[in-house]
Amino acid sequence: AAEPAGTDETSIMIKLKDRSEWKTAKTREDLMTAIKEKVLQNIPSSYISMSQPIENRINSLLAGSKADIVVKIYGDDLDTLKRLGEEVASIMKEIPGTGDIRVQRVLGLPVLRVNANYDLMARYGVSASEILRTVEMLRVGTNAGKIFEGLKRFDLVLRLNLDIIKDVKQIDNIPVMTATGKTIPLGQVADIELIESAASIQREGLKRRLFVEVNIRGRDLVGYIEEAQEKTKGITSNMPLGYELKWGGQFENFTRAKNRLMLVVPIALAIIFGMLILAFGNVYYAIGVFMVVPLAASGGIISLVLRGLPFSIPAGVGFIAVSGIAVLNGVVYASTLKDKLKEGIELSHAVRVAAIESLRPVMTTELIAAIGFIPMAISNMAGAEVQRPLATVVIGGVIIATILSRLLLPITMEYLLTKAEYMEEKKQAEIEVTKTNLIALLDQGESE
Repeated sequence: AAEPAGTDETSIMIKLKDRSEWKTAKTREDLMTAIKEKVLQNIPSSYISMSQPIENRINSLLAGSKADIVVKIYGDDLDTLKRLGEEVASIMKEIPGTGDIRVQRVLGLPVLRVNANYDLMARYGVSASEILRTVEMLRVGTNAGKIFEGLKRFDLVLRLNLDIIKDVKQIDNIPVMTATGKTIPLGQVADIELIESAASIQREGLKRRLFVEVNIRGRDLVGYIEEAQEKTKGITSNMPLGYELKWGGQFENFTRAKNRLMLVVPIALAIIFGMLILAFGNVYYAIGVFMVVPLAASGGIISLVLRGLPFSIPAGVGFIAVSGIAVLNGVVYASTLKDKLKEGIELSHAVRVAAIESLRPVMTTELIAAIGFIPMAISNMAGAEVQRPLATVVIGGVIIATILSRLLLPITMEYLLTKAEYMEEKKQAEIEVTKTNLIALLDQGESE
């Protein structure tokens, strides 16, 4: 691997030929499936996760795993963690869109366990130190002296030449010395067995942790997570005391970004509305222009539905961008309308004239935005899953906002400004009434 990793993990980077030269598959997903099947035929019991270099690094930074989705299971007992992980993996394997799936290997390291039987040791007169020395000879060895080669000095170590994995029974027959000077097989004074122990112990937040890693193929992240959470609800609701399950990877990053957008978007819209009030000096103009924001948002939603694309962070950024474009075009119309009213044109006629005269600059701005995003909207190359939602929202939002705003904005502005004139006239009438009352009171006071 390109970073510190165990000896059971490696990374292989493959540079693909041009797609026109492909023979095994036509799409990237089919090619990845073919490679996976071919490798597993030659290397059974292995786990393969295929991705792109940059995506690989980002996933590693997000959750410490190269997979798209990481199910983190926390607890104390490794056997329980392994059991829970395999139960989750067996359920997720049946969910449509599951590509590569792997339960992190926490067990599987063969360990020789020698438990001294103190009753038998006392019967045969064997000391614990003698058993320990014999066991040390299997791997560590014992120091039998030193070897000198000029100024160099080396320890001479004696070690038993036994293949523990292939034949555990050989260890039963290793002789150990008794207190009387006789020998006895090690298996008569100790229980010897080869057990499966921890291959690695991963911790996070001071807890032992197990990963269930999943790569998604041909499906949106949020929809997959929602289905997986629903189907694994039986496991998560009945987990042993002290055990916990969390969803991480790209989903964890998506959740953080979504929460941040929920905070940033209202603030951005509030700032835009405040700047509109400052620009026109009238809250009614600001309300009329701001009406194009929901029109643009509805266009983005319709375009996502028509293309079958899910909501994602790039789509959220697209909604912000199309809202800005729509507000800008609303400002062009409102500025033109304000100029026409200053020229003395009647309001009912001015809203139509302003709509006609502002059509060309508005169409120019929106067509540039829509045409510029078309290559991103139809792309199917690497990174298209990020580009398509953003471009789709912008194009759909711009088109719908242009059509609806040309129809609804003049009507809305006429209604708002008529109401504004009415409110202004009402205010002036109230001022006149107040002045009349004050004069009457003053005259009454003078006469008294």
